Amino acid sequence: MPEALDIQKCIKNLREVELFRDLTDTQLHMVAELCELLLKTKGDMIIREGEVPRGFYILLLGEVTVSKKLQLPHLEHADPEDRILTRITAEGRPALGETALVGQPIRSASVRCATEATLYRIDSEKLLALMEREPEIGSRVYRRLSETLYHRMETTSVDVVKLSAALVYALEE
Repeated sequence: MPEALDIQKCIKNLREVELFRDLTDTQLHMVAELCELLLKTKGDMIIREGEVPRGFYILLLGEVTVSKKLQLPHLEHADPEDRILTRITAEGRPALGETALVGQPIRSASVRCATEATLYRIDSEKLLALMEREPEIGSRVYRRLSETLYHRMETTSVDVVKLSAALVYALEE
């Protein structure tokens, strides 16, 4: 449910978000004007795997889980339940679903509140329009987004190597 937004508090919070770390106060004010404050309860779905993204979120308070359906379509006996991949706290004001800024056609995972949570929602089309009007904002945000995605790719690469090694080891047994 949307709540009243305190712009000055929003600017202060956005200053802690990695994506917006390089923005000036004036630029943060422009982004803050796009924010919608949401209060969620435990169990509320924030992002649903397979949906078309229309925005992304900044976690201010609480914890969320990120999950993914890990079923293979050709296995009839596969468990259709989501598998929790990670749990995220509000420390560092993490962005959730920010790949909506790079034209991701569908959500690749689900995000659900593990506790009561307070978030900002930012409409990705409105932020993209702002970044087009204000190229310096776009440049700074995309630089940070690129760094974030690069670090995730590094982590995924290491995880794939570990899983491959474990599979080889298990098959050799």
